[in-house]
Amino acid sequence: MVIAARRIEIDLLPKQALFVDMKAPYSGFIGGIGSGKTRAGVVRALLYMGEHAKSLGMVTAPSFPMLRDSTLRTIEQIFPAGDYELHRGEMRLTLANGSEALLRSTDDPDHLRGPNLAWVYMDEAAISSREAFQVLQGRLRQEGFPTQLWLTTTPKGYNWVYTEFVAQERLDYHWIQCSARENTFLPPDFIRRLEEAYSGELALQEIEGQFVLVGGKAFFLGDRLRDMLGDCRDPFEQRYGNLVRIWRPPLVAGRYVAFGDVAWGEKGSYSAVALLDWSTGEQVAEIHGRPAHDELAKCIYDLCTQYNKAYLGIEDNGEGRNVVKKLHDLGYGPRMYCRTPEHNDRLYRSWLTDGISRPVMLGDLEELVRNRGIVVRCKDAVSEMMSFIRDERGRPGPTEGAYGDHVMALAGAVQMRKFASFGPTALPSGRAKLNWGWR
Repeated sequence: MVIAARRIEIDLLPKQALFVDMKAPYSGFIGGIGSGKTRAGVVRALLYMGEHAKSLGMVTAPSFPMLRDSTLRTIEQIFPAGDYELHRGEMRLTLANGSEALLRSTDDPDHLRGPNLAWVYMDEAAISSREAFQVLQGRLRQEGFPTQLWLTTTPKGYNWVYTEFVAQERLDYHWIQCSARENTFLPPDFIRRLEEAYSGELALQEIEGQFVLVGGKAFFLGDRLRDMLGDCRDPFEQRYGNLVRIWRPPLVAGRYVAFGDVAWGEKGSYSAVALLDWSTGEQVAEIHGRPAHDELAKCIYDLCTQYNKAYLGIEDNGEGRNVVKKLHDLGYGPRMYCRTPEHNDRLYRSWLTDGISRPVMLGDLEELVRNRGIVVRCKDAVSEMMSFIRDERGRPGPTEGAYGDHVMALAGAVQMRKFASFGPTALPSGRAKLNWGWR
């Protein structure tokens, strides 16, 4: 490759060289620990910058410490000394030909918005969120350059990397799987030590770079979930950035139910609201993100009102109670699930998820998935179900490092189908006098 008007040579393993030469719009190097993933990704960045003067790209890692301690160190090892300049204060790297690379963390995807990029390299992408990936996709629009996004990562369950790159063949998506055993430059005892540290599925993930479930038994049938990926669609409309996603507009006489799993914290889990067609079980819209409580309540109010005043349940936890109060203040209380008819006020207009209701919620959702009785449009939701396991005690939940907010929102919406009322004859408890409800 030619860098700064001179040719340099870099030794690469066969799969590294194959990955560096890829020209697909989206490509991935999925490998075990020590398989040479980051090296391949960095060499590809160097090649692109050297061949495309004045291009602007971005290198990302899930957090700033990972960017500083791993990705940047590899950059400094591979980029030829004297041919590049690292501006640490701006976290920006430049070549003599005018090409630039911004160095960024993906821990807050909104901070990735702004620049028009020719290329993106995501290191350890499986630890980053799909939202970060989607934001970066939207930045690939620098005129005059072939836009590309490539990523390197060790798998982390069946998360978005699997659903985007592996689950289905897609024209613009190419990927390579590589075992750590293929790296002939590793110390002789490196693999042996990994084999002593890891076993079973964890060894397949960390050494072989395979997509597996780590930590328990799958809760949902994998074959059904892979079939359900065919139902997933890109939303036809998005609002408030990517907070609200809509797959199907409301029908004039349509009946809809919704359920919210509320969370808070910049680094914590996400709030998720699933909105389903009451009669068919098709997901028509969702809310997913980390908005403030007042913003979330207003967003829920607007969306549910648009869907013919959808019947709504909000989980009764510490954060959910505040959202319930704000929805009640907005006047949506009469369309919300109430736990007991004798306490028909805002304090009881919420769904209590506990040791009794949670197994029923998840059991009903599992049955619908198994029998294809629900149509899920959100790819992230199916991805979360792929990483939902039974632990050693038999308790269902997300595997380590995965989320379950989409799953619980869908499970709650399924319960709302049982209790929903749509006419003037509704009882205070939310149960209809007529036998309209799905059973």
